[in-house]
Amino acid sequence: MNVPFDPAVLEQLKRATRAEGTGATGGFAFDLDLSTPALVVAIHAGHNVREELLPLMQIPEKERLFEEDPATDRMIQGNANAIWGLDSRAEYDLNRPPDEALPLKPEQFWGVQVYRSALPHDMKRRSMAKHEAFYRFAGSCIHILLERFGFCVVYDIHSYNISRQVEKGIGDPPLFNLGTALLDRSRWGGRIDAWLHQLSRIEIPGIATTVEENRVFSGAGELCRCLTGWDPRILVLPTEIAKVYMDEHNGILHDLLIDALGHGLRRAIAAHTPPTDR
Repeated sequence: MNVPFDPAVLEQLKRATRAEGTGATGGFAFDLDLSTPALVVAIHAGHNVREELLPLMQIPEKERLFEEDPATDRMIQGNANAIWGLDSRAEYDLNRPPDEALPLKPEQFWGVQVYRSALPHDMKRRSMAKHEAFYRFAGSCIHILLERFGFCVVYDIHSYNISRQVEKGIGDPPLFNLGTALLDRSRWGGRIDAWLHQLSRIEIPGIATTVEENRVFSGAGELCRCLTGWDPRILVLPTEIAKVYMDEHNGILHDLLIDALGHGLRRAIAAHTPPTDR
């Protein structure tokens, strides 16, 4: 097992009946009991930016929000094991490798210039320490789940802008998109198809539930790439939700739809999680 972990965190999690709080660097929050092999994450839920970086940012807050995944933290809370990001992906992106995680050039952030000038080395280092801390914490959780259950399913929850897909010529983009480009279907095909089925059963008021595989995203982000590379017993399911639950451009959220999505995801994850002897 080649899963990175923090020894102190590992021991703390093993002793705890339930652990909840914020990571040591403040970049993510968690609520978990490690009682099931299902780990649910929303790495782009955060909107925070460190105070020292704000004066250097050129991107308007509304445009930053457009690229984030608002309310996905709310959608995953209530699961047995949940971790969600608190920091904006405009500071560092947990779904990109370390050498590409800081959006220092427009091509790293959908053509948008995030910073007015180059960041000092110390600021870069502090941001990347948060990136590393997340992966070491997630690794500590997964290390325990693999020891306890022999496998781990990571539900990697994101949201996406419908308008951007329509501009690209994708008509009627689906409510849910599962990216499977990095997954081993010879090993996990049954679990992948079962997740697609569970997503299709989620009901949202006034919205048709459509589910597709690799139509708007292929799931080739760093989280999936990294975790599946740690150990073949880890299945990551990169799941994108269309932003039907908000106004993409002004950031207004629709609580009824967020609650429905959260309820639907919790039921789908519970039904999809393989049974264990524990």
